[in-house]
Amino acid sequence: MREAILKDKHRVVDIISQAFDQNNSVNYVVKQDKKRKLRIALLIEYCFYQGIQFGKVLISEDERAACILVFPWLKKTTVSSILWDAKLIFKVIGLGRVGDVLKRERLLKANHPGEPFYHLWYIGVDPEYQNSGIGSKLLEEVLQTYNDKTVYLETSVFSNLKFYKKFDFEVVETIDLGYNLYVLKKAR
Repeated sequence: MREAILKDKHRVVDIISQAFDQNNSVNYVVKQDKKRKLRIALLIEYCFYQGIQFGKVLISEDERAACILVFPWLKKTTVSSILWDAKLIFKVIGLGRVGDVLKRERLLKANHPGEPFYHLWYIGVDPEYQNSGIGSKLLEEVLQTYNDKTVYLETSVFSNLKFYKKFDFEVVETIDLGYNLYVLKKAR
């Protein structure tokens, strides 16, 4: 695994966008219209920039898997972050969905601790290479490197729970948003 840099943006966005194309949680956030796939890519681009600015974006050496890890204690409001948020609202979510998405974010944050933690925002594998162990290897490397704080993540895919439990994550909350969103943590 290596730290992604700006020139890796397209590959990281491509991997995660494809991996999350049918994901309930992602599709809850993005406006559902003929531009849905573009909106998903723009959402992941937003997350990529957040990861670069306030955490780490990591990519496997073979560039078939990637993850976005955010360090919430580093997040702050900047001119850039305001511009990213505006683009997210107008090009991804749509004004009519902002209230629902903000409610979702409040529910998620209610399950996060007051002390610093790592937020594993996204981890994905290029669909051509899924179920080959690449995602497991990347997650293992991430957890070995970032092991001094609790790690939180969310998934809306029930079958992913078994995968994350192999890495000692536990479900701490299930949020009903018309689909189940599972909040998981791995204590340090």
